[in-house]
Amino acid sequence: MKKEELNYFDEFIKMANNAVEISKLLKAFMLAYNYEEAKDKEKKVHEHENSSDKIQHNILNYLIKDFVPPIDRDDIINVTRRLDDVIDNIDEVAIDLDILAVETLREDVPKYLELLEVATNKMYELFTKFKDMKDYETVKKLVVAMNGVEEQGDKLYQHSLRDLYTNEKNPIDVIRWTTIYNRFEDCFDSIEHVADCVDEIFMKNS
Repeated sequence: MKKEELNYFDEFIKMANNAVEISKLLKAFMLAYNYEEAKDKEKKVHEHENSSDKIQHNILNYLIKDFVPPIDRDDIINVTRRLDDVIDNIDEVAIDLDILAVETLREDVPKYLELLEVATNKMYELFTKFKDMKDYETVKKLVVAMNGVEEQGDKLYQHSLRDLYTNEKNPIDVIRWTTIYNRFEDCFDSIEHVADCVDEIFMKNS
């Protein structure tokens, strides 16, 4: 019986799409934030994280038995894990809201959510171009755009922490929001790592 073939690039697209969907869920959840509903909303976000875990395991299990993968094995592993990091970090934002018992959100939260949605959409677009390994010019533009979003995220993060430590008088809220801002920063960093990883693979295979 012929082994069922797995297209790694299609699986990457599935994971990138999950990142888009989970960022949309997080955005809708936080823009209409209700402390009483936080646990249930967090579970819905977590479902997408579980879905991506299954895709990741499928890729890695198939790779073990694949004699001639289309690109280097280490590159497939790195891309898969980098994508998983993005989805895990977005999921952790929702988890932190629940664990830290956040009752109200700070005014700058929508800016993080907008940036995150832009970044995940760019990442999805990147993987649709990654599939044929031909259009490096477009890929490079997307990599630059994703790095630019990460830079915007850095500036927003620095401004948020400065404001938090300058103006927030409740020490518990300082702890809560330091954690959440750090998690958003992790989201943007992990998306940049995906972009750089794909860029390196293109250069190696061009």
